[in-house]
Amino acid sequence: MTNPTDITPTDLAIIITGIGTALSAIAAIVAVILTYLVHSSQKLLAQRQLLLPLWNYISKLSEVDSQNPITPDVINLVNTLELVALCCEGGLIDENLIRRTFKDNFIRHYISIKNCTNIQGLPINGEQLLMQNKAAYAFFNKLYSEHMSQDKITKKP
Repeated sequence: MTNPTDITPTDLAIIITGIGTALSAIAAIVAVILTYLVHSSQKLLAQRQLLLPLWNYISKLSEVDSQNPITPDVINLVNTLELVALCCEGGLIDENLIRRTFKDNFIRHYISIKNCTNIQGLPINGEQLLMQNKAAYAFFNKLYSEHMSQDKITKKP
């Protein structure tokens, strides 16, 4: 029987190799976590950089008079609402930033188009036009639902 304190060079090499392998695994895990965090930060930055061009575009939109809509303005506004919704849906822009920045304007513009009963040159009304733009329709419903429950009283036990 050998003494437990008798470590052979082979045993020492195995122990050192094991420690090295464990440290390498830990370093690899840390590298993966850091890479993920850097990637997430870069993605968010890239998404937020698109806000400025979108802001310039949206700020130039004309209000639509639901009683007397100007067809090119209606089409431009619907296309813009669809663009914003698609950008959020596709992850091209930070949806939280869009909600914070454009939620009220999005809802207001959407409702003004929805209330258009007669759009000159179009065989459909505003609501039907919006229904053809599925991303804008879905995003409006999401924003409007949030808006309606914003100050909701919640029952807490």
